[in-house]
Amino acid sequence: MQLTKEKSILVLGYELDLEQITLYSIYTLSFAIPLLIGKPQLLVGSSINFLITLTVLKYGFKKSIPVLLTPSLVATGTGLLFGGATLFLLYLMPFIMISNILLAYSISKQKNILGILIGIFLKVFFLYSATYILVQTIGLPNIFLTSMGLVQIYTALIGRSIAFGIFLLTRDI
Repeated sequence: MQLTKEKSILVLGYELDLEQITLYSIYTLSFAIPLLIGKPQLLVGSSINFLITLTVLKYGFKKSIPVLLTPSLVATGTGLLFGGATLFLLYLMPFIMISNILLAYSISKQKNILGILIGIFLKVFFLYSATYILVQTIGLPNIFLTSMGLVQIYTALIGRSIAFGIFLLTRDI
């Protein structure tokens, strides 16, 4: 096994692109974390927020799109996160995806603490507002107001802080 200067690795005569391997590993984790861990939301959400932030910072907005969409699909499909209330997650899924896109776009435009804080604000404001409207109009259970409000702030702060720290430590590698 030999590391080349183009950030690839030679294994058994095959040259492997480390960036592609890392990116596809992140995509796999964005699928596996909600599927295999499932609960608690603080752990799953922080992990997904970490993956979103690290992917946007290292690879840009476009390459982060699978990480923005996959976790919501898996969480809804498996029904692990909210148990019997998962059916209601179908109503929230598009708003969760859009809130992740708002967050990622903000970070992609301003790759610093301010970009992360603005992104967190946009994500939580949008997601909480959409959830509040759904609670009022279609009778979505009130528990989603906490899950899509305060818990989102915690998971975003935890995941993004760790990702930003790792990004700062590894950006020259």
